[in-house]
Amino acid sequence: MQFKHPEILYALLLLIIPIIVHLFQLQRFVKVPFTNVAFLKNIERQTRKSSQIKKWLVLISRLFIFTGLIFAFSQPYFSESAIQQNVNVTIYLDNSYSMQAKSEKGELLKSAAQKIIENNNLQNSAFTLITNEDNLKDLDINALKNELISLDYSPNKLDLNTVLLKAKSNYLPKTNTLDKVILISDFQNINFQNKIDFTIVNAAVSLLQHSPKESQNIYLDSVSVEQKSLTELTLNVLVKSSKIISETIPVSLFQEETLIGKTTAKLANSNRQTVQFTIPNSTQFNGKVSLIDDGLEFDNDFYFSISAPEKTNVLSIGNPAEFLSKIYTEQEFNFMASPLSNLNYNNIQNQDLIILNELVDIPAELQRSLSEFMENGGNLAVIPSQNANIDSYNRLLNAFQAGKISAKIEKEHLITSINYGHPLIDDVFEKKVTNFQYPKTSLHYQNSSRNSSDILKFDNDSPFISSVKNKNGTFYWVSSPLNKGISDFTQSPLVVPIFYNFSKISLKTTQLYYTIAPENSIEIKASIGKDEVLKISNETNAFIPLQKVSPNKVDLTLTDVTLQSGFYNVSSNDEVVKTIALNYNREESDANYADLKSLVGKAENAIVYTSIDDLFSEIGNQHKINWLFKWFLAFSVLFLFIEMLLLKYFKI
Repeated sequence: MQFKHPEILYALLLLIIPIIVHLFQLQRFVKVPFTNVAFLKNIERQTRKSSQIKKWLVLISRLFIFTGLIFAFSQPYFSESAIQQNVNVTIYLDNSYSMQAKSEKGELLKSAAQKIIENNNLQNSAFTLITNEDNLKDLDINALKNELISLDYSPNKLDLNTVLLKAKSNYLPKTNTLDKVILISDFQNINFQNKIDFTIVNAAVSLLQHSPKESQNIYLDSVSVEQKSLTELTLNVLVKSSKIISETIPVSLFQEETLIGKTTAKLANSNRQTVQFTIPNSTQFNGKVSLIDDGLEFDNDFYFSISAPEKTNVLSIGNPAEFLSKIYTEQEFNFMASPLSNLNYNNIQNQDLIILNELVDIPAELQRSLSEFMENGGNLAVIPSQNANIDSYNRLLNAFQAGKISAKIEKEHLITSINYGHPLIDDVFEKKVTNFQYPKTSLHYQNSSRNSSDILKFDNDSPFISSVKNKNGTFYWVSSPLNKGISDFTQSPLVVPIFYNFSKISLKTTQLYYTIAPENSIEIKASIGKDEVLKISNETNAFIPLQKVSPNKVDLTLTDVTLQSGFYNVSSNDEVVKTIALNYNREESDANYADLKSLVGKAENAIVYTSIDDLFSEIGNQHKINWLFKWFLAFSVLFLFIEMLLLKYFKI
């Protein structure tokens, strides 16, 4: 038993007063004169033991009356905690998109918030609500209710050690304060980057796993460009399931809001399937892929954006070539030609296609720059010189796994064979041509490459032009010099589509989409003025991100901003520079839940609960106050009544 006002109990010392009065019979005696011995019998009766018992009983009843009153005014109670203690309750409610999963009472997040509101009766407590975005402190019960009602989903997720550190930072060094931490989540394994250290907080930690009734989830994982031609793009859409299933899932492709294609993903005893769509490669394409699934909703749509083709950057290094400037016109290309002696190496990484035109020797510094260029997705075409340093060319070919020059053939050969199935030629001819005028060359370098794909071949079946996929780019090898003294290929109708397609297929596809994260970095190719900034906006939101301006690009950093999946315009002075697509992270789509008992292990301050009802009921019982002052008042009244009965009916 505890007391709200224990200092009043000192009044119990005053109970010694009626005891002293009783013991010393502090009362006035009245002299009664008598002449008759009849009074002596009456005196005899009053001195009997029964008279003494009555006095003791009256004394005891009075002591109980005063004792009950003193205890009642000290306000005694029963409770597991002291009434003077302040209770600080920290609640972490996981509002990541995985909490969209359905339980028997609706979405996990909404049902958990409603259960907290219904069961929270801790009137005199201070609350802190931690979500994946906010840390809301010093809430009373009504403020907590309002925050829970308005709580929405967040694309962010928190590691549980981070949650415990946040809870610890909320505690102030207050005396007589009891701290409690409540963690409510679906507890997917991705929330545990490291082993959970419950000793981070010096408080009781209560864990409750809110699990869906069905853990199966089918979702769109990614979109990529598998193959490019001059007129079309082929999209690969990866459909995944959190479980191995055998189902047929309809998948739709939209351009903005217009449906342009449908297909099905047939999962036959598997958990993944790739479907393909073909889209035009000539215009801006803002696409959305969608499927229908009863599991999580946030991963049923996937957005991507492909920018309209821009001018292709082409750099020719070496001898001047008139045919190149005629093919790479100003209307479609940014074409530059530079002799090796005047080459600005800083320009190499900004190109889409580089042509080495009849260099006698290839310096090591140029080879290193070209290697970095191809790692970044650039394509390289090499036209050898008739006086080529074969060793330097072989070093270049070896670096790009494009074979080796085995011989210099100084004999005339006709170019007679076309590989119509090669992507470079695929869209050039409506039908196979068999009677065209064959171009010829009087010198070529024989290259033995097992990795190459032939585009054009000589009459002796050796390659005239071939390609090799290397790193992130393509290496094109022309086995003969193309100056008019060696070959008439530049007067052939084949030269234009071949070199034109070198450049068009070399054009890099911009990043299709970005994944929403606490911090996003986006590179925009644009030139803006000194006092200009780029703005990001969609139909409902607009903001200016952090930006680092370079001569030909702007690096944007997106932090401390709430983003939703969809399309965003990047604009300068109200002119759209680029459209980007943002998607929610798919890490939570693969529903993989942790075992809380294994997670908690032997942690002494962590307890696992099975329901929010049980959790708050136990917390409420721990802080429930059972007041006893009414009982002590009742005892005082009872003994007052007993005293009255003693005085009235206890006859001597």
